[in-house]
Amino acid sequence: MVVKMKESQQNKQTKKIAKTVSSISQYFIYVAVSMLMVCIAFTVEVLLRRYHPTIHSRLASYQEFIPRPIADSLGLMKMKIIQQSSKSNQNNVADVVNTKDEIAVEKNIPKGANAQGKPRDVSLKTCTDRHVQCVDFQRQGECENNPGWMIVNCPHSCKSCHLLDPKVRCDRDRLGIKKDHVYQPGDMNAMFESIEKTYGKRYGVTIHSRDPWVVTFDNFLTDIEIESLIESVEGNWERSTDTGSSNEFGETGRVLSQSRTSNNAWCRQRCNNDPNVQNIQRKIEEITWVPKNNYESFQVLRYEIGQKYSPHHDASPQQVKLSCGARILTFFLYLSDVDEGGETAFPGLNIAITPKKGKALLWPSTFSDDPNNIDQRTVHEARPVIRGTKFAANAWIHSHDYEYSNKMGCTGTFDELTQ
Repeated sequence: MVVKMKESQQNKQTKKIAKTVSSISQYFIYVAVSMLMVCIAFTVEVLLRRYHPTIHSRLASYQEFIPRPIADSLGLMKMKIIQQSSKSNQNNVADVVNTKDEIAVEKNIPKGANAQGKPRDVSLKTCTDRHVQCVDFQRQGECENNPGWMIVNCPHSCKSCHLLDPKVRCDRDRLGIKKDHVYQPGDMNAMFESIEKTYGKRYGVTIHSRDPWVVTFDNFLTDIEIESLIESVEGNWERSTDTGSSNEFGETGRVLSQSRTSNNAWCRQRCNNDPNVQNIQRKIEEITWVPKNNYESFQVLRYEIGQKYSPHHDASPQQVKLSCGARILTFFLYLSDVDEGGETAFPGLNIAITPKKGKALLWPSTFSDDPNNIDQRTVHEARPVIRGTKFAANAWIHSHDYEYSNKMGCTGTFDELTQ
């Protein structure tokens, strides 16, 4: 009887040990599987953020349905740094995240950017090729195909030493650019006056201000247009910069922006040739009465949490002196919803536009009666994103032909031949 009792106690102890070992094994298996899931999710997050930001931003809208460990590793459920959208709290979030952002964007520093915003050192007294392939480029016809870049980089090979001086190269008479402003006095105001009646039902127009004009179009973009615009600039994201000083050739330097902490990508050949992107341009032409050759290429923007653009103006007196003239209008496109924050605000007008996918915002940078006079009332800002990711795009419209001015190297920027 005693033996049987001992055997029973031993069996219970053995079962207890086996149960404990099984629990420990299950715990380690759970930990191992969780770590594997986190590693996989992190890898997916990196790939999506790098190559498919649109999909990444969509996942963010479903964050409450995703298991917390996976969502955390995907970066979809950020730390709740802020619970209220007061201005002071927004600034606190921006300060915290901007420090992280400054470290993260080092890999995306644009070519040619430097702390001083200085362009290359040049002299009009010296006319030499500064690219090793200038002779080959000249033989391939690039002096005619890409004259602006070739004039400043390969003047000897292109026999264009006399055009190094932007005062000569960028003269409107020499370029064949009409001196007349695209708008005669009063035309801009007439354009804005026509918008509500002509496009109110089609796009859902709201007039936020009439002096100066601030107008939104709730349903301006289709999903396919948005997808095409974002996907066509993939792989070209870089940290936003400000314009620096100019050299004797008219080249401007670039400096990492302290007031704008977003990333941007310019609409280049693939983007400009996309039929859906071209359709966006046609719609803007129709509304503004301004031909596409007066537009800069779309600047596509991506704002992560805490990223912003401090109060600024899109036009400047220096632009008026360029062959393309000043930026007279901004047609701003919202390419995504934003969970919280990211408004486009006009501090002097007490107006704040909430981002909404498909919406567009239009405002003037100059006066209707004097199209060369900058209207400082349209100073604006992009408030910090608090939750989510903001995709948007600028369409800056000039008073004169921007496309040809840019091609001839008269806008301060000189795209590489491969773009």
